[in-house]
Amino acid sequence: MSAENIKTETAPQGGEKICKAVHQYSKGKISRENMDVLMEIGHGCMVAKNYIYQRYGGIKSLVKVYSGYEVDSEVRSAGFREKIGLPSVYFSASVSRALADIKIMWAQVKNGINDAVSRNERFSSEDRHYIRFVLKTDVCYWNILNRKSAPLPEKIQPAYEKVIAELGGESEQRVKNLNRYICRQTRKKLHRQHTDNGLRFTIKKQGYRYGELDGKHGIFLATKINRQRIFIPLTDTNVYDRMLDISLNPQKKSIEIIIPIFVNTRQHEDYAGELGISLGLWDMITTSTGNVYGSSFGKMQQEISRFILEKNYRKETENASDTQKYQARKEKMDAALRNYVNMEINRMLEQEKPKTVYMAKLPRNSGMHTAGQRDVRQLTKGTGDTHLLRMWKKGYVTERLQWKCQKNGIKIVEVIGRQIGRECSACGQTGYTHGEKFKCPICGFEENKKVNGARNALNRGKNGKHINKKWSSDRSGR
Repeated sequence: MSAENIKTETAPQGGEKICKAVHQYSKGKISRENMDVLMEIGHGCMVAKNYIYQRYGGIKSLVKVYSGYEVDSEVRSAGFREKIGLPSVYFSASVSRALADIKIMWAQVKNGINDAVSRNERFSSEDRHYIRFVLKTDVCYWNILNRKSAPLPEKIQPAYEKVIAELGGESEQRVKNLNRYICRQTRKKLHRQHTDNGLRFTIKKQGYRYGELDGKHGIFLATKINRQRIFIPLTDTNVYDRMLDISLNPQKKSIEIIIPIFVNTRQHEDYAGELGISLGLWDMITTSTGNVYGSSFGKMQQEISRFILEKNYRKETENASDTQKYQARKEKMDAALRNYVNMEINRMLEQEKPKTVYMAKLPRNSGMHTAGQRDVRQLTKGTGDTHLLRMWKKGYVTERLQWKCQKNGIKIVEVIGRQIGRECSACGQTGYTHGEKFKCPICGFEENKKVNGARNALNRGKNGKHINKKWSSDRSGR
């Protein structure tokens, strides 16, 4: 499908617009010469991104990465662009993308530390407030990681001194201990980024133009040769003027163009309720109202899993046409599953009409993996097809759910998921599951285990047991 014909967009303001990706596709097969040119550009962009990852992905560059102009100037002055022979329209875009990846990595590191702080009962509310203040203040965070005693900016210093004062007696030793904790957690969670993907790269709007050649509409892309562009026919006539992502498919001799655009969020006056949900391997979503959406989700995943396993056990004597048929069939099955996921999420939102959706964020531990394997054995009726668990499209479901909630002005909140399946949604005591049933030995309540989990998500959401808000006495919200 091609994108709607949108030429220009303004940046979102006040949360009224959100970014989505639309796609354009090349028409016909791209010549080998043009594909080689594009692959050479893709390789250069990959090298540029890895250079940025290596040079600016560590603790010494924490403050620098938030100033893209400073990094771009440093790299240009080092002459690295000329060394790899990459046009600036590709090089600058690669630098921007790499810096964005590094920022995302640092955000994940900080979120991971915040989660660890919330789970650590040894910390007082003042300790947590200090750590979260440091994580929000990049200059202070940089000083601690690099063991520097450099003065903070004047506008930050008073707030920092206030946080230190709240630590009370022996604040100096407590600060040292907390700083060591921050450093340990950062080393544990920080990782150097690297990419081996030379088939996807970004181009700035100065490096392309839409137009026609020999009666065909398409896009002219800059090459490494000055003032020389290659023409790629497209399947639609849409025109854009922003940075584009180019994805190459050498096997099919085609390209895909991914364009970010901003769209208005929808506002529904009749969406006013609160809803708890539970995600499942078999039934995709079960709600606190007792409804099930995506009841064929597990069956469709099972069919894909068995199809892949059947392919893996085939003899190696199959010819190329069989492989092409397999790829085509798998792509068709994957597309059907994605369409089904989107359709069922739309149906849920239209029927339940929630203003807020609560869902559990489950802890990662071996017990969960064992429980998942038990579910798989039940679903596959003793076939031992644990491949289905690895095929579980939970990440895709949550991504689409978050997107559709955001698009419809619905707030989605993750709540603490620990023991959510064993808690009775009626009385709050600990119960047990037997098959698909949850039973509470205290009050005698019985319900489907997924419905009970969804109701617990709703209850925890209403009671404020959100992620990073577990400690009600925290001062982090000041």
